[in-house]
Amino acid sequence: MAEVTVLIEGENTRDKENKMSMGSSVTLIKSDRIILVDTGSIPAKDRLIQELEIQGLTPEDIDIVVLTHLHLDHMINVHLFNNAKVLCKVRGDEYPGQVHALPQGCLERTDLFDSSSIAQDVECMLTPGHTDDMMSVLVKTPEGNVVVAGDAFPNEEWTDLNMQPSPLLNLDVEKFNKSRKKILEKADYIIPGHGKMFKVA
Repeated sequence: MAEVTVLIEGENTRDKENKMSMGSSVTLIKSDRIILVDTGSIPAKDRLIQELEIQGLTPEDIDIVVLTHLHLDHMINVHLFNNAKVLCKVRGDEYPGQVHALPQGCLERTDLFDSSSIAQDVECMLTPGHTDDMMSVLVKTPEGNVVVAGDAFPNEEWTDLNMQPSPLLNLDVEKFNKSRKKILEKADYIIPGHGKMFKVA
């Protein structure tokens, strides 16, 4: 089974001047491939490299980068992973997805539908709402199912299904709520886009 390690916990805070500090979670998955889900924001760059070193890895060792969606706070460090295939959805259910080979500057379509296999015990979950291209990653581990949710599940507060997202920050509120329930049904643990990993009650 696969192994999951949160390298960087995502944040979404404001300082005294009400400036927002935002960066995504970055998650390492070890399976038959070495996978990174999201790459975080610019201030996370050096820490990300250090956290990989702690795991005995360099950016060149990453086989696959999965981008949960194409917002900058989730993808800005993608350029560090030149040996990786970069997977992203781009559009909704009707579009299969893309794999990018960064050094060659080329891309091709690839299957990224619900339950599409990314690696052994690692699969794609389509979780639109925050954006149309939003996807999560379901990982089967010895401890149970871990869903790396990106902004389909911003933090643990969103386990309260009475909380409703802002239409200003989410493309489709109805789809966001549907995706949130889908994640809760499948996950034993959730790694949110901007918070600590938590166990699903």
